[in-house]
Amino acid sequence: MPDTTEARAAHWLDQQLTQLIARLDKLVRLRTDQSKALLGHPQSDNWQGAKRRNFDTDFTDQNKALIGLKEAAASLQAAVAQVLTEAQKPRH
Repeated sequence: MPDTTEARAAHWLDQQLTQLIARLDKLVRLRTDQSKALLGHPQSDNWQGAKRRNFDTDFTDQNKALIGLKEAAASLQAAVAQVLTEAQKPRH
């Protein structure tokens, strides 16, 4: 594939998506680790009851949303890679 503006843009987009995926992954891990460190096991003495269950539910939903964003970025990255692959094939 010739070094065109479109190719450079696609490569730049791929790099940005790689960074986004890594940052979202790190954020999910950080949130999970901090939650475990601060709150302990759901049956710990740190915090129990309905407020803890509500927090855990909200926290889980938020992490699922972050994971969904990461998966969407990975899907977009795969689409960009496919376009780049197709563009590199010789045309007859």
